[in-house]
Amino acid sequence: MKIGIKSVILFLVIISLELFNPIYAFPNNVVQDDISENEPEFFVLAWKEGTILAKKETSMYIEVDSLGRQNINILVNKKQEPVLFTSNISTSVCADGECRLMKIQLYWTLLGGYAGFDPYPGFPLTKHEHDEFLNADYLKLHQLLLDNKSILKQRKIDELIDKPKQLDLNGVDGLSGATIAEVKETVVAGALYSCYVAWHLVHGVIKVKLKAYTLSKLNDEMVINMLYSNNLDYQMFCLNSIDELQYTEHHDRIMEIFDSGIPLVRSVIIKNFAENFWNSPELQKPIWNYFSTIDVNNRSLLLNHLDKASNEILEGLSSELKVMTKNQLKIYLLNLENKISIDAAIIRNLRKFSEANKYTYAYLVQNFLEDRE
Repeated sequence: MKIGIKSVILFLVIISLELFNPIYAFPNNVVQDDISENEPEFFVLAWKEGTILAKKETSMYIEVDSLGRQNINILVNKKQEPVLFTSNISTSVCADGECRLMKIQLYWTLLGGYAGFDPYPGFPLTKHEHDEFLNADYLKLHQLLLDNKSILKQRKIDELIDKPKQLDLNGVDGLSGATIAEVKETVVAGALYSCYVAWHLVHGVIKVKLKAYTLSKLNDEMVINMLYSNNLDYQMFCLNSIDELQYTEHHDRIMEIFDSGIPLVRSVIIKNFAENFWNSPELQKPIWNYFSTIDVNNRSLLLNHLDKASNEILEGLSSELKVMTKNQLKIYLLNLENKISIDAAIIRNLRKFSEANKYTYAYLVQNFLEDRE
């Protein structure tokens, strides 16, 4: 009973300090006032120098168990374009019979994804025994919050502790025990509960509400701004949203994304290019230059458009036969079969490949050449 009373008293004292301490100062990058000019301390998006963001209220909120609703605000730039969602979160974190106040400013992308956070000086996050987070601990929390498929999504807090012991201390939940090995490396040592609470605040139902809010306000300018972002979710969203004309207008940017993109992003680009792209030798030429370096599935997607490829592209591919699968090689040769004449440079490359005696499918090219004689 004494332990429970002390815990409750400690919690009330912390709340009092937060509400009534007149000398508390917010850091420059925490959006407590209406204006922010500084990049969040832990952030996943690119921050342009000179960015100034103003805070605007929304009707949305995030439900925090201990302290109720916390408002969600939107940060807009000088053009009044939305840039980020944010919320000043205050919530109690209780473990092992002790409760502490966790204060953190969270940021979300316009699609509801995790964008970053700012800790509050004066209210550092803490671990067991009241040890304050080190910078490495904050960085580890940042990496955890980046993982939207974390094991924390499917597990209750007591399932993450070996042999959990639950105490009923005047309504305060207490947890003791060692963090299970499956999650131990991804959370801050001694701060499982804080990590668990933060992850669920970031990746809870609020994500769906934030995206819905953005979609209700979406316009072409917002979409194009996302297209030029470094954020993968933004890029995927835009690539599936822009029309044929926009694909052509922003061809250079799309090729930049293709260059650095993961296989899924590249597949979306290839599938979404319109006919006017494949009908233009100049527009399609850059994408064929990636043929030997992209994954096998995207090579197949490219070969589906081989009938629109120029002789220059066909000649380039004749030097890349070694990276083709059996079916891909058949598709390439079938395309050549339908041509009345084949450039001499292509024939030379085909012959060189067939005579190398080190390629499994060289016989296909050899048979093709024999049939052409």
